[in-house]
Amino acid sequence: MKIIKFMIYYITGLAGILFISASPALFREGSFFDIFNYFSELQQLVAAIFNPSEWVYVYKDRPEPLLEFLWEPYQYSMMVFVGGLLLGFVLAFLLALGTMFLPGWIKWIIGRILNILEAVPDLLLAFCLQLFIVWFYKQTDIQIVSFTALRQEKVYILPMIAIAVLPLVTMYKIILMLMDEEMTKSYVQMAKSKGLEKAVILNVHVIRNIVKSIFFHSKIILWGSLSSLLIIEYIFNMNGITSFFIEDFRPIVSAMILFMIFTPFFIIYQGTELFIFKDHKISKETSLSMNRFIGDFNINNPGGKWLKQTFATIGAHFKNRKFLIGFIVISGTVCVSVVYSITADPLVDKFYHITNEEGRLVSAAPHSPEYVFLGTDALGYSIFDQLLAGAKYTILFALVIAFLRMSIGFLFAIPYTFFLPSRIQRGVEKLVDGMHFLPMTIIAFLLLTPVLRMPPGGFTTTQTERIIYQGVILVLLAVPLIVTLLGSEMKLLMQEEYAVSAKVLGGSSLHLLRKHLLPHLSARMGIVFGQQFIQTLLIFIHLGVFNIYFGGTNLDYSPMQADPPTSTTYEWSGLIGAAKDSIMTGRWWFIIPALLCFMGIILSMQLIIQGIKEVQHKRVGVPVSNPMGWKKFFRKSKPASRQAGDPSDESFVFINSEHRSSEKAIKGVIKGK
Repeated sequence: MKIIKFMIYYITGLAGILFISASPALFREGSFFDIFNYFSELQQLVAAIFNPSEWVYVYKDRPEPLLEFLWEPYQYSMMVFVGGLLLGFVLAFLLALGTMFLPGWIKWIIGRILNILEAVPDLLLAFCLQLFIVWFYKQTDIQIVSFTALRQEKVYILPMIAIAVLPLVTMYKIILMLMDEEMTKSYVQMAKSKGLEKAVILNVHVIRNIVKSIFFHSKIILWGSLSSLLIIEYIFNMNGITSFFIEDFRPIVSAMILFMIFTPFFIIYQGTELFIFKDHKISKETSLSMNRFIGDFNINNPGGKWLKQTFATIGAHFKNRKFLIGFIVISGTVCVSVVYSITADPLVDKFYHITNEEGRLVSAAPHSPEYVFLGTDALGYSIFDQLLAGAKYTILFALVIAFLRMSIGFLFAIPYTFFLPSRIQRGVEKLVDGMHFLPMTIIAFLLLTPVLRMPPGGFTTTQTERIIYQGVILVLLAVPLIVTLLGSEMKLLMQEEYAVSAKVLGGSSLHLLRKHLLPHLSARMGIVFGQQFIQTLLIFIHLGVFNIYFGGTNLDYSPMQADPPTSTTYEWSGLIGAAKDSIMTGRWWFIIPALLCFMGIILSMQLIIQGIKEVQHKRVGVPVSNPMGWKKFFRKSKPASRQAGDPSDESFVFINSEHRSSEKAIKGVIKGK
């Protein structure tokens, strides 16, 4: 029976890939949501799937057997990706476990280093790794490892390291957060009272209880890491599976490549959940059904207390220094961008030729920062002006996408977890989980390219339509995954004693959510929100490398000296896409300012998330330490005002008469000391 269910879920996942692969037909020849073309393309794709003679890949105008041609690059990509993923997970687990035994100030240093690593876009990280190998070779004449693939030569180590960074940082934070919360449980206090060492408690009890949460979070991390595979293969010039996806854009090729990526991870994760975790037994032991939703209505306090608590919660976050600093940086950047866009005329200055006081030409576009602040692009447009003008689009759009993903996901997670029958719930979960094993960058590239790239005759859609369409696509791609993730977390929380007690005492569903589940979910939702924000920014960068810009990409189809692609909104990914090869050519100012701006915004969001986590941990009783806080750093240690002396004989008073006989013996021991 389980095998039949497994096959049904697998076939349903393959069917979803077919629907996605045929989606470019919706926008063929300038049309917008042409349903007739879509179903016609889908019918042809299904027919091709059942006709192996049509499984061909067109390589340099020559047809090649599709599976045979793709098998070697597929093995290469999976070896690099799985190796990097395992490296990141293992290092994260060991680092988190070791961190539990370290002093607070060392934890603080490790956390700051990992935050910086998380803020570095994978594009910049890959460039830095390559440049370091080249610099080290120039200094020592020793080439540590290959830094790019040439012809038949393959590169493994550097791509694995680049892929491992995101799983390492994200999984480390999640494991550490789960361990901190688990260490506050009553069974841990009992184990400590029995004299068990911390290492035994962690290894025997804590790790066992957080395995499921780690497993559920790892699917989101896997999903984000798969999105980086396309860009890593591009930067290191790897002839991997995703590079062949770009060269042949036909639906049959897209479907086969997605099938090959989807299958191994589906087998590992779905097989683990279906045959090892056995969630159906847990659901029988713990009832997840809720009581009445709202409960008794109190007319004496019509919402006043809720409003007061809401403002108190918001105020508590703004009292946190980390939250406040991150909020000021992000909101300040947006405000400056909006004011600049309203007052600047022209919006972006253009410097084609620069002359000195004598009228002699000293620089032609592109200009370096020596002549123009932060330099100009190849067409002479100021990079600083473009950064100011595009900041509002980049930041606000990423925030809106992350917020909609979390809010919609949370609202749907409530009925999904508590009101759907368990059998339907498990079916929906297994079907949705298949999306974890599809690279979001490739899916976004498939769905957005026909709309955002300007056709030869010009755009047939308005910029507002393109922005709304892009937003809807990026939200819908993540909402089902957020629903299942939050649903899984809610199920685990509903098995806790406080949740069961609240239900037994007759607490309504709304009371249980607001008073018990939300305080514990808030910190985890904050981390997931940060992940979604950072992932949206990374998607912008990835799409920008392939000239897919937010709001649309202007293309010049002139046969002679065509201008490079440009963004219609000056958002930051447009700068990155137009300058992806600039570091290797020495024009670092093309791309470094935009990447540093991305890093600054990501670091600010990390401060916000850290502040949210600290505030929420205080609410649920998890100890929050700040060993490197400014107050502690500058606080002077005060000497003890007085020292305790030796106890006198009168300090010991025995109330019961039977203890008086031992009074002299105890006094003798004291005098002997």
